[in-house]
Amino acid sequence: MTFNNLSKSARDKGLEKARQVRKKRAEIKIQLKKGEIDIKKLFNDKELFEEYIINMKVLDLISALPGNGRVNALKILNDLNINQNKKVGGLGKNQKRDFYRFFNID
Repeated sequence: MTFNNLSKSARDKGLEKARQVRKKRAEIKIQLKKGEIDIKKLFNDKELFEEYIINMKVLDLISALPGNGRVNALKILNDLNINQNKKVGGLGKNQKRDFYRFFNID
């Protein structure tokens, strides 16, 4: 998709939506780090999952969990055979199964 074909108002609207999504993802990561929300709730809340989580990198999601940093998240991804650049929505059938098992997601 080229931005040349979009009007200024459509481009501005898209940029604003992208800003809002990034802001919400940052809030979700902070809530995860503080333990205010758990990964099960994120995956079981269909609207939240489809709007914000599905396009989030798995590495960012795991890094935001309490007690995990980037190094530990990379180790977990390696153990689960998931590429560090993979997004949650792009997980394959077996990767998704292993991820859900690892984090006890129903």
